[in-house]
Amino acid sequence: MPNETIPAIAEGLHKISRRSLFGAMAAIIPAAAVPTVVKTFDWNAFFAQATPAELARFHANALTEAMAIMHPELSWRHVIDHKVQFVLVVGDERPASPVRQEV
Repeated sequence: MPNETIPAIAEGLHKISRRSLFGAMAAIIPAAAVPTVVKTFDWNAFFAQATPAELARFHANALTEAMAIMHPELSWRHVIDHKVQFVLVVGDERPASPVRQEV
């Protein structure tokens, strides 16, 4: 099978040159340098629109995180049971480091 070269122009592809590359870079860099506006989270809107279940989950997560900071030696989790109307936040002893098994 012969190995023929086909010029890129014949295929309808653009011929890339240094000039066209620098032109593309000049067009991209100012677009990337435009500062984006950082939007902060509106907590008041969240509390106004949240359902009671979402508020319960939010506060249980917050309590779990606070307890983890106070007692980092424990692994903290929470359970919300809507049928029994019960919320549990508990700190379990952290499991020992896993034993490495060879395969």
